[in-house]
Amino acid sequence: MKHMFRGLVVPAIVTAGLVTAALSTAAEAQTRELRFAEFGPNAGARAGGIVWLDEELRKRTDGELGLDIIWGGALVGAAGAAQAISDGVADMGSIVPVYAPGELVVYEVVDTGEIADEYAGMMAAYELMTTHPDALKEAEDFNVKYFGNYTTGPTQLLTRDTPVRSLDDLEGLTIRTTGAHVPALEAYGAATVSMSQPKVYEALSNGSVDGSTTYYYVVNGYKQYEVADYMTETALGQTLGFGIIMNKQTFESLSPEHQEIVEELGRDFTLNMAEIMANSRINTKAKLAEGIDGKKVEMIDAPEEMRQALIEEALKDNVNWVEKANNKGLDGETISQEWLALTEKYRQEVEDNGYPWE
Repeated sequence: MKHMFRGLVVPAIVTAGLVTAALSTAAEAQTRELRFAEFGPNAGARAGGIVWLDEELRKRTDGELGLDIIWGGALVGAAGAAQAISDGVADMGSIVPVYAPGELVVYEVVDTGEIADEYAGMMAAYELMTTHPDALKEAEDFNVKYFGNYTTGPTQLLTRDTPVRSLDDLEGLTIRTTGAHVPALEAYGAATVSMSQPKVYEALSNGSVDGSTTYYYVVNGYKQYEVADYMTETALGQTLGFGIIMNKQTFESLSPEHQEIVEELGRDFTLNMAEIMANSRINTKAKLAEGIDGKKVEMIDAPEEMRQALIEEALKDNVNWVEKANNKGLDGETISQEWLALTEKYRQEVEDNGYPWE
């Protein structure tokens, strides 16, 4: 009898173990991982924000949703990301709207106005993209849903061996730059060239360019400080046409509860990235001045009159976006003014109350 009892217990324990394992496997299987296309590497401040997003999504949905992050453009590169998400190749991912010509024109307005403050720019962009009727219609027509925003942070000027302390110092320099900063620098005697940031290191090293408009996180990430001696803090506008979208069918396939969580998380993500990028700028500036691996960069504060003169020239380029919007049947001038009003709203909020993370 004793042996019979023991014989029954062992199978029972085994059976219980199998049931537990099956239940565990079933629980794991309940996690729906959304395929996230990321064209950047799993390194740096922005990558940290995406990892945070995955962790928060799992936490807020009790493990029912998560991200399957495909890094480094392995699924789709920056140029094709928006279309790939629209087509459902990815459920969501990072995009730059100018790489989807004519599709998200309202989103492109956020790169006008020379807005330097990360928080004011990012939260204004988020509000525009989640409330403006024309922005919502463009997203609907493109089969996507806007989720949240990134930023590059304000634009600075890195130079190889020529310090730029005034507008006169720009005369005769060859500067790598893009967008509205092309006419701004050319107005004061600089020659400009277009070049992707990964190529800037070599160009500075061999002297084919004298400098580059850049951002603190880029100078650190691409180690551009190794081949340049000066950073002029011009604090020109940031690139804000740079964010995350979701495939429309993917969003609609979520439960109402999960849709609400995703929308709330989009705003929280944008706010978190604003804090990450602002702190990254401050910390990187201090590191460059102190020296990284023994290499110091002299930090130069651009005189306010120099900064304002460059901004004035850059703002003239806004007419190009207005024309593009008008050609699509949008009221470009009105949208532009609405965008600037939103940035002023958040700038005033900071002036009155400081940053939320403070």
